[in-house]
Amino acid sequence: MSREETLEKVKALLDALREAADTGAIIPVRLPGQIEEITQLVDKAQHGDDDDEAAGSGDVSAEQAEFVSIAIHELRTPMTSIRGYSDMLNSPSMGELSEMQQQFLDTIRVNAKRMEGLLTDVSDVNKIRAGTLKLTRKMDMYKNIAMMAEKNARPLAEELGRALTFDTPSGLPILETDGEMLAKAMTKLVENGLRYNDSDAGEVQVRGEADGSDLLIRVADDGIGMTPEEVAQLGTIYYRSDSDVVRNYKGSGLGIPVAFGIVEKLGGTIDVNSIPGEGTTFTIRLPGMT
Repeated sequence: MSREETLEKVKALLDALREAADTGAIIPVRLPGQIEEITQLVDKAQHGDDDDEAAGSGDVSAEQAEFVSIAIHELRTPMTSIRGYSDMLNSPSMGELSEMQQQFLDTIRVNAKRMEGLLTDVSDVNKIRAGTLKLTRKMDMYKNIAMMAEKNARPLAEELGRALTFDTPSGLPILETDGEMLAKAMTKLVENGLRYNDSDAGEVQVRGEADGSDLLIRVADDGIGMTPEEVAQLGTIYYRSDSDVVRNYKGSGLGIPVAFGIVEKLGGTIDVNSIPGEGTTFTIRLPGMT
């Protein structure tokens, strides 16, 4: 399928979703399928055509990066409308819903939230690969960044019933970095650890450490762990393990690539130590201010 054909299909779905949202005529049962189709089209846009892959081009061309950027922007418009209507319908002022209506509404809200997260991840990966990710560097303290990451990840920990602890000792190196982007990368690693655990009492620990003038951020979980072959695939776009625990969660395989890409752009590195059945530790190393 050519990019022109893919774009036409994306626009057709956008028009249908926008019209449904604006008129309040969304059919909840069809919405998950519509979102999945959009997801597949965005995936095609991100990967490029088969002919492009055959040509052996691993870099994102300016044309492809622009196409993905436009598609994401257009997709966000109807998703915002859908989220707005679903939030309004869920408010007490709209009256009591039947059990079936509530199930339909919950389906809309869950899938809309998932789609928004996917669009953000695709956008970040697109910018990272195209070299257009904008960073706003400033002097920042790790404890502020850790608080942002904890705020982002805490809802998932509570939803899954996992323990999440942040250990932030004093005297850590001051950073000159983009705190929001670093918090996003940390959140991706934390959420990964929270999800992929086959125990009812899983735990993720995040600790900051000083190593000379460098800052180390260790994100450790006691989950399913990974084989050396799986560790070697980390950072590969769309890669997901074949583990049943991993496959039980709907995911895009973009979270870890986003985290790796952000840390690299910030001038840092990520080391991975993982043992199958025992857990995984991601160690971010960032240079502190000298």
